[in-house]
Parts: sequence; structure tokens; C-alpha cells
Amino acid sequence: MTMIETKGLTKSFGKLKVFENINVKVKKGEVLVIIGPSGSGKSTFLRCLNHLEVPDSGTVVIEGEILDTKNKNHIRRVVEKMGMVFQNFNLFPHMTVLQNVMEAPITVKREKREVVMERAKNLLDKVGLNNKLNEYPSKLSGGQKQRVAIARALCMEPDIMLFDEPTSALDPELVGEVLNVMKNLAKEGMTMIVVTHEMGFAKEVADKVIFMDGGKIVEEGSPEEIFLNPKESRTKTFLEKVI
Repeated sequence: MTMIETKGLTKSFGKLKVFENINVKVKKGEVLVIIGPSGSGKSTFLRCLNHLEVPDSGTVVIEGEILDTKNKNHIRRVVEKMGMVFQNFNLFPHMTVLQNVMEAPITVKREKREVVMERAKNLLDKVGLNNKLNEYPSKLSGGQKQRVAIARALCMEPDIMLFDEPTSALDPELVGEVLNVMKNLAKEGMTMIVVTHEMGFAKEVADKVIFMDGGKIVEEGSPEEIFLNPKESRTKTFLEKVI
């Protein structure tokens, strides 16, 4: 089953064309990792999938439904199927860890508090933070905050997880704890699209890797094809610099 498909997706900001004619397909349980230099359109592409940015043209299809950009109710219903984790954690500073994770299902989906609390506690245990339920974000390390953000996204019970450079704001020694959570999600069969600079993660976890540059998909293939035998000279040049 195809979970996400884009057809001819194009986005500009004024005269700046961020990306053009992007065609991507992700099947259920697949992990797609998008790599490339800064400014190549990776993050904006991700934001167009869940309508944080509105594409200029092309279509986004989520689980067989074309995202209707003119119908707010339709957008809301379809976008709820996707969880997103950003570079910055965006936690509510006045809420505890547990409250942060519980907030969206209660306010957005109107779920019962006791049901959400049980799920939130299980998810925080899953990301290794069951001893931090009543802490406030100011008391957490960057890696812990990002793990809370992952639990918060999962608490909405999404079918698809989007990660926008989730480790780029972390100190190097904290990167591993976040990547381990993501690796476990992949093993459990979560459909994931990950924009990252962590090439080791891409090699180990991705089913498919896309290299973007200048707003275009330069090359795509399996991790073996991209990292061991890239066909395009631009891909080779990029990888030589980052590996």
C-alpha cells in the first residue's frame, strides 16, 4: 500500500524556486531518507506534505486521498494521519513532560484524558523517559526534549512520521539517543520520511535514499546504490564532503 505519493510537486517563495516537479512514493512500512546540502528544498518539501506550506502546483496523496488544499476540514483530517518532529522541540515550557505529550490528543481529537494519559506514559517509557513525567522542559537536555517531541507526535497515533533534521540542534553526544528511538520505530514498521545529515543512520535504516540538490531529485536508490555506487557526479561530490 502506498502511504504517501507526490506528483509534480513544486514550491516557490516569491522568485525563489525552492523545488520543482518532485515525484516521490513511499509504501507502508518504508523508511525514506532525504539527504542533500542546505537550501536544496528538503525541509520545505516535508512541510508541504502536511500542509505547513502550500505547494504552488502538483498533488500530495496520503493513503490514497488527494490533499484538497481548498478544504480545511479535509486537510485537517488527512494531516492528522502524520506526525512531525522538527529541528527545534517546540515544547510548551509551562507544561510538564506528561502534559506536553497528552495535550494534542485531548484538545485536537477530544479523546478521554485517562485513555490519553495511559498511552502517553507508555510512549514516554518507550523513549526512555518514564522517570521524567513531571519534569518541565527547562530541566531536560536537548536529546531528552527531542525524545519528548517524538512521544508527543506518536501520541496522536499517526500512520506516518515525518522527521525534519531531528538531531541538527543537538550536541553530538546526544544525537545517538534520538537516533536509537527512530531506529526502533523503523523496526516496528512505522512509515517514515526523514530529512537528515546523519549518513550512518541513512545507511543503516533507510529502505530508500533520495539525494536532493538545487530543488531537484538528483538521484534516488537503495542505501547501497547511493552510498557505495552513486551514479551522479553531484552525489559523489556531496558524499565525499560529508562522509
